[in-house]
Amino acid sequence: MKVKTGVLILALIVTAAIASACGSSSNSVNTNSASSNTSSNTTTTNNSTSNTTAATNSSSSGKTIEIKLGAKDFEYDQKEIHVKKGDHVKITLNSDDGGHGFTIPDYNVDIKGNGSGEFDAANAGTFQFHCSVMCGSGHQDMKGKLIVDEA
Repeated sequence: MKVKTGVLILALIVTAAIASACGSSSNSVNTNSASSNTSSNTTTTNNSTSNTTAATNSSSSGKTIEIKLGAKDFEYDQKEIHVKKGDHVKITLNSDDGGHGFTIPDYNVDIKGNGSGEFDAANAGTFQFHCSVMCGSGHQDMKGKLIVDEA
């Protein structure tokens, strides 16, 4: 009887932990330096925004690029994101169900739930992005590519 009770309690704890990860909407600010192949800082915050894309001039060598990215039903609405080397990029994640995230490890960007992150596209190349919140059975399919083209 004690073993069955222990197994039941353990199962409830695991279920609660998984459920809380899927609905996470905690605020976070990350200002660490980007990885060794970049020299920019990254800031991550949580804010709700609309779903549009715009580009405006910036005082830096590139442009400020604003990307609105939607996450729903274990997929992003954009599988590839294209920017130019030198651009300052602001990505805003709109997770319809609030249970997804977005990370580009090479640029030290990590957004959880509805929020945004910024970085300077310092290096040309192709960089992987994926969901940073364990969101369920389709979690491993939530991925895409950031393509930074030469200016």
